Amino acid sequence: MPTRFPQPRTGEEPTTLVAGRAGAPMPPAFTAVVAVLVVAATGYGLVVDDAYGSVEPLLEQTWRAQDAVTLAVVPLLVWAGRRARAGSLYGHLLWLGLVMWLAYCYAHLSLGVPFSVMFLAYVALLGLAGFGLLDGLVRLDLDALDRAFARVPRRPAAWFLLVAGLGIATLWLSDIVVGLAGGTPANLHLAGLPNPTWVLDLAWLIPMSIGAAVMLWRRHLAGPAVAAVVLVMLLVLSAAMLAVTPFAVAAGLADDPSVLPQFVVFSVLFTLLAIAEGWLVLARTRRTGEVSTSWLRTGWWARGR
Repeated sequence: MPTRFPQPRTGEEPTTLVAGRAGAPMPPAFTAVVAVLVVAATGYGLVVDDAYGSVEPLLEQTWRAQDAVTLAVVPLLVWAGRRARAGSLYGHLLWLGLVMWLAYCYAHLSLGVPFSVMFLAYVALLGLAGFGLLDGLVRLDLDALDRAFARVPRRPAAWFLLVAGLGIATLWLSDIVVGLAGGTPANLHLAGLPNPTWVLDLAWLIPMSIGAAVMLWRRHLAGPAVAAVVLVMLLVLSAAMLAVTPFAVAAGLADDPSVLPQFVVFSVLFTLLAIAEGWLVLARTRRTGEVSTSWLRTGWWARGR
């Protein structure tokens, strides 16, 4: 007989999983370990005065703002994991978007923060979140997703992801090209090292955003799911960037009249981005249809003969 996950509450999509073919999301213990490590790492960054060493004040406040937002998403991560285990496709994609943010966040801190007692916690979070993201994407059943996302509009998200990816690439390359021509790039990191944000964005975030846009245009079966995950991650990133302004103001960094207008522009830009990302995520949630079969496979590859 077929087995089923516990049925979702009224109003959520029912998901039937067939014995021998169905897979389950990451177990609660996995999410619990990630949550505990995040609380420890963000608590250290927010409470300890020299948690980030003697970096420039704006960079320090950027990391503290990032800590505050990351800590705030921990309950959402736990809730999404529970909904995914209960059979919710929405919960699974939300969980993947949040662990994508954690992988991005802690890759940044592992590479960019001066060595501290939190180093191994940063690396552990990078590894766990990265593996969780890979596992959750690779095991998606594309046939089930095709039915679920049949009515989801693709072009608005495709255009947004393409423009966002190309815009970030243009911003960073305008700095980097100056250095390649013999000048001094802006936004260099500690001791003149390349900025970790350049590396992560150019090697990972930008290609994934543009790749998701291309998948949507080509109507690839995985396009809507990958786009949803990237949009959730970008929404959290926008929230973290918006949090930089109050942290910087509280630290007295806006006292310079020439700096305050930059914070205003920064806040307006990321507010608009957050609104667009939130709307695109909600549009996908409302238009996603019911999933009547398994949406997660048991493993990454088909079994050999």
